[in-house]
Amino acid sequence: MDKEHRLQLLKDEYVMLQGFYEDIDRRCLMIKNWDVTVGLAALGAGALYSGLFFLGAFLAAIMFWYLETYWRGLGYFFARRIKQIEAGLSDKGWEKMAPLQTYHTWEQEYNKVGSQKFRYLFREITLLPHVAIAITGLVMFLLWLYGITIPL
Repeated sequence: MDKEHRLQLLKDEYVMLQGFYEDIDRRCLMIKNWDVTVGLAALGAGALYSGLFFLGAFLAAIMFWYLETYWRGLGYFFARRIKQIEAGLSDKGWEKMAPLQTYHTWEQEYNKVGSQKFRYLFREITLLPHVAIAITGLVMFLLWLYGITIPL
């Protein structure tokens, strides 16, 4: 494979990976939006109807939090290949790099470090708003369970 063709394939792979990485960020933002929507609706329903909705807000927030960490964990593997390509392009190492190796890089990294979803579990970017909604839902549920009401 000639150098120009190799360089073009690496550039194409890089652009594709950047698109995937940005899609993951969009998904994570959508997950946060759903959590806020469902969480606030459940908290409001809990205040108006039944405290069991508070428990629903708690459980939904935990589910959305896990879902976001799962997607961010997937993004880690795309980022590894992006960094490889960037390093190769910055120091002329691209001349020896094999293009179109996203899956190979993903598999190697996964076998080396395993799933990365828990790596993102307690990072600020994934904590909010999930933990705030979960704590609020749990506290409100426990207050409701013990008969303590907060006047609106």
